[in-house]
Amino acid sequence: MIPHDEIRQICDRIIKSGELGRSRTYAAILEYLADHALAGTMPKEISIAIDVLGREANFDVGKDSIVRVHIYHLRNKLNTYFARQGHLEKYRIEIPKGQYMLAIIENTPVVSEVLAAPQELVVTGEPPVRRKNYTPWLAGFAIVMLLANLLTRLEQPKEEVNPFASSRLWQPLLDDTAPILILVGDYYIMGEKDGGGNVQRMVREFDINSSAELIASQTQGANNKYMNLELSYATTSTAKALAQVVKVFGSQSQRIKVKMMSELNTHDLVGNHIIYLGLLSGLRSLNDLMFAASGLALGTTYDDLINLDSDVVYNSSSGLSVGKASYHDYGMLSTFPSPGGTQFVLLAGMRDEGLINLAEEVTAPKKLAALEQAVVLDGKQSPAFEALYEVLGYDNTNFEARLVYNSKLDTKVLWETRLIDVP
Repeated sequence: MIPHDEIRQICDRIIKSGELGRSRTYAAILEYLADHALAGTMPKEISIAIDVLGREANFDVGKDSIVRVHIYHLRNKLNTYFARQGHLEKYRIEIPKGQYMLAIIENTPVVSEVLAAPQELVVTGEPPVRRKNYTPWLAGFAIVMLLANLLTRLEQPKEEVNPFASSRLWQPLLDDTAPILILVGDYYIMGEKDGGGNVQRMVREFDINSSAELIASQTQGANNKYMNLELSYATTSTAKALAQVVKVFGSQSQRIKVKMMSELNTHDLVGNHIIYLGLLSGLRSLNDLMFAASGLALGTTYDDLINLDSDVVYNSSSGLSVGKASYHDYGMLSTFPSPGGTQFVLLAGMRDEGLINLAEEVTAPKKLAALEQAVVLDGKQSPAFEALYEVLGYDNTNFEARLVYNSKLDTKVLWETRLIDVP
């Protein structure tokens, strides 16, 4: 029999660790489940919705997956705690899949694959094995030059009627005068040193996304083999997506500012319409916001998305195919209004093909109209919905794209239970 006080102390350490995020919602759910575990009872989904999430008694768990979304994320956050900070705990707390209860078991330290073996992106002078490899500087330079060229060309004395003026997705941005901030997902890279302290190659690790994080890890005695080069790179797909999105604004393109995600500050999110262009792995501080009220959740990697209602797994094979093999990829759209009245439009691909395809879908008037019809939006409110596109291709050529998932978003859940952590 595990002492009740010890269970309480473990929960308290988990909450104080910061792994549950700045929102109190996950801490409240954990404490609620702990109370029931100590009492020997198992709460129902409706009880969690009413007692913890503040829903009304007529809340329909069949139509709203908010409890399942929070339980899914809490389960992952608990796993992260025991992999990172709680590996020495005597007991481990888990939430069994498909249940709303805590399981307390003896802790056998297990580090997940992602945490135990961060993957590297190696940039060398050798020819790539599978797909074309572009240097980070060319990608970043292309974005800057492309935007400058587009802004110059779009300054025309006469402007035809904007075909996106009536689009529910873009109308909140076009009908307003607030600045539009495009955030480009970029990645921090470091120099790997040899025994003599000389940089031999450039690498990326998933858990080090800035010079500050590198310095912090080195302060703790780790990663001393890396040197801070103050470098980052963006994928080539962002340049193509940027070209597609900028054309939506026509003569209003002077309102656009472009910034890398690595340079994002909290105050940037206030007073600006926000557009994110990049991969799911580049969302950084926007990741929690994108999935806060989502019916989708990240799997074990950024190449997997899970439908929380149907358990369908969407998995990208892009980048894993060899030669001229066929592949499929996914692009995810999420849009919602902020409490201040500006609009967020987040466009993220699992890989390059997904992002390029997604940008084409939301900047083609006929395809965009089909999406908005599928979502069935309320014409009186700012749009709040998400969608997932699958793109099929062969030999680096996209052939077919189709909408495989869409759902409205609950903005109350989005903003009342989630705070944004911006480094």
